Amino acid sequence: MLNWKLLTQVIIIPLLSVALSGCQLIRVEQASFSPSSPLRYNEQAEHIFRPLGKELFVLKDKANSLQKDGFKRFCQNTTNIYCKNKLPYSRFVGMKGYFDSRKPIKTDSKNFAFYPVVLENGNKYFFVALQSEGGKYGKASPIRSVSLDQHYIEKPLVKGSIISIIGEHTSFAKHFYQLSNGNSIEKIQVEHIRAISAKYANQAEVGELLLGNFIERNELYNSYLIYPKANVTDMSGEQSNINLLIGINDQNQWLRFKVSHLGSKKLHIKSFSVVADDMIWKSPDLQFETVKVAQKYQQSFEITANNAELKLINALSVASQATLKLHTNERSVSQKLKEHQKQQLFDITNLYQLLAKN
Repeated sequence: MLNWKLLTQVIIIPLLSVALSGCQLIRVEQASFSPSSPLRYNEQAEHIFRPLGKELFVLKDKANSLQKDGFKRFCQNTTNIYCKNKLPYSRFVGMKGYFDSRKPIKTDSKNFAFYPVVLENGNKYFFVALQSEGGKYGKASPIRSVSLDQHYIEKPLVKGSIISIIGEHTSFAKHFYQLSNGNSIEKIQVEHIRAISAKYANQAEVGELLLGNFIERNELYNSYLIYPKANVTDMSGEQSNINLLIGINDQNQWLRFKVSHLGSKKLHIKSFSVVADDMIWKSPDLQFETVKVAQKYQQSFEITANNAELKLINALSVASQATLKLHTNERSVSQKLKEHQKQQLFDITNLYQLLAKN
């Protein structure tokens, strides 16, 4: 006759071993540094989060498909920039923290930097900022800047704007402003936005549309080049773009249309096509220029934008399904535009119309 009590014990013990083993696999190790401002506790020995004068951040929301990866870049030491620590998403999302030091304790100055950080629950880690991700608060960073500094004097992005500058920080020797919409922007970009928008009666509208673009200043010709920040990127890491570029100086404005591709291999691109819902358009054979930069090939075709090019951009910006395809004799590179990328194309056409009215 079966001894059910003994059988149950035999089954439960291995299961407990597996469960405990699983917990060990997802263990998160903390760093051992002592914060410059000693941790404070109340009478129940609970950590009090009062980081006066410190640079603050919060762990960002993530898409459902990415939540299983948790939060990376929080390491127990400064040995490896790709440490195995993963903070569980459900426990840490929305949690605040602060940088215990304004300067990294370890860096190679151009690629990575380790910062000691303390989280709201008292946990201590070394946060890894990567230049390739845009520094501390780049688009791929797991954190965004927040401000609890009551002494910082907020100021509008430009006159009349509903977006304000609410804080500042430095990353990889570059100075950034923290904005009330949750984004960060380099100081030099704010200077360009203010210089351009100040020439227009609808300064706030122009300034806020400029915010979604990258601006280059040409001192020699006293002009600016403006283009969207977004890239169309596939799973292989290749990048394809279809953009409008705005040029502007004190006398006039001009518009360029550009299709480009960045990849580890040189493609013999002959033409491109776009699919915007029911609209399909393919270019004739074209000559793409090729430049090799840091072991990658930058290939592009650029012309003055006329009504035909504007029609393509407009169609892509409002389509429910929008795709850019680059064609060679051997294959095609096909990538879909995401919603924020279509919005940027829509915004830059509106921006050009505003600038041209001056």
